[in-house]
Amino acid sequence: MKKTVLYGVLRWTVLAGFAVLLVFFAGKNRISRASLPEVAAAVEASVEFHNVTEGSDSMVKRLYDIDPAAYASVRLLYPSSNMDADELLIVKLADVSQQKEVRAAMEKRLATQKKSFDGYGTFQYALLCDHAEIVLRGNYAIFVVNDHSADAVTAFKKSL
Repeated sequence: MKKTVLYGVLRWTVLAGFAVLLVFFAGKNRISRASLPEVAAAVEASVEFHNVTEGSDSMVKRLYDIDPAAYASVRLLYPSSNMDADELLIVKLADVSQQKEVRAAMEKRLATQKKSFDGYGTFQYALLCDHAEIVLRGNYAIFVVNDHSADAVTAFKKSL
């Protein structure tokens, strides 16, 4: 009798675990129909970006070494001066298979910025270490450096 109850509990636990994993992985690569301007507006309304300039396609290529034409759309706000670190890049992917490439580009940019500020830009270096976020959700990716980056990521996720 005890074995039967134990097997029943074990079976339902395993099934529940599979259900949780299924929901988790299905949501991770869910394709969003939100437009990039809607997503960017939600993120930018959630936090104040200091000393940033809107980036062109050529600036995206220069800073991230990716071609914006390969993606559905791209939004970049980058530091206005070499002494600032606030930054925002939102990419709407043309296909979820581009996630790995975009993540690598964002991680490379973060490493480059950390290296630039290490040793002299104490505030900026701390900002990059403690308040930089890279999040990929389905056909969207965000890289944000800001004192309130967690708020930006929350707004990003809600807007999808």
